[in-house]
Order: sequence, then structure tokens, then C-alpha cells
Amino acid sequence: FFFLSTRPVNMLDENGSSYQGAHAEHAEWLGHWVQTRFDEEVFDRLLTAQGVPFPLRHLMKTFVGERVVSVDEDGNVVVMSKKIGFDLIKKMWSKLIVGGEPSKMEVLGYCVEASVAWEEGGAMLVISTVTSSKGGLFGSAWSVTTRAEHHLVDGELVCSADSGDGAYRAWFTRQPEPHRAFG
Repeated sequence: FFFLSTRPVNMLDENGSSYQGAHAEHAEWLGHWVQTRFDEEVFDRLLTAQGVPFPLRHLMKTFVGERVVSVDEDGNVVVMSKKIGFDLIKKMWSKLIVGGEPSKMEVLGYCVEASVAWEEGGAMLVISTVTSSKGGLFGSAWSVTTRAEHHLVDGELVCSADSGDGAYRAWFTRQPEPHRAFG
């Protein structure tokens, strides 16, 4: 996890082509995706069942997710996700290389370890996340594994996230000017 520079590494131009010549099989995934809606009631029930306290649930429900899918200088497909809770100060992003090493972050007594991989021959992007709490600050210790499957459906990026206690969906729309994703 890192602070992101305002200069994009490899975004799409106005024609949808990569500045760096991305892999053709992943071209339709590239861009800046912003969450437009999600299954809010289902999401809240899942968080409640997992013991997430109300203030944190409220913060998580008001969060607008964003994903940026790009290709780095080494030809790796990179997925960046906006981190929760930092919009008022500065957008902060997590960075995962598809098929790369897991990334780890700790915040407010919670530990999040995530990895990303292609499945179904590149038709599905899967982000696997293990979130755990040592207990103390917000309650007892716990750990939850979430599998977030991303598909492209009718021009939208549809994320189906399942934590074992149930699943919810979120829909993302590609922004028309991906080169301005980090303004």
C-alpha cells in the first residue's frame, strides 16, 4: 500500500487504447471504474453478522468504491482500489499485481491481506481478502475471508463479494476520462 502519485503509470487514451500497448486480452478491463450502486441492505446484514460495530458499518456503507485497472511498465496487469475512509483528506489506493504477491495493510486494529488473480481464462478477476481483528479496540478477535469476483456485464464491472456469511454485489461504471483518475 502506498501514496499514489498524480501521474498515471499506464491509463487509456480517449480511444480506449493503452499508452503502453497493453495486452489485447485485458484491454476491456483497463480504466478507472467508480461504484454506482450496491446491495446496501445485504451488505449491512453481513457486516452486522460479522460483528462490525455500527460506526465502522456506517463509514463502509457511505464509501464509494473505485478501481483502476492498468498495465505497468513491466507488462503486469495492476488493480488499484481506493482505500476506505480517506476521501476527505486525500484519496489513498491499494495496489495489487495480478498473480503477484499478496499485499498487507493494518488500520484501526484491523489487518487486511489481499491478492488478485485471473480465473475462467481471463473472463473473471478475483480479489481474495483476509480481514482480521486482534480484538480490544472494537471488540473480540475475528477473521473473515472474502472472495470478490469481478465480471464485465453490459459495460459495467460487476463485483460479487462473498465472505462465507453471504454475498452482496456492487456495480462500477468506467469513467469517460480515465487519464484523470488521480486528479
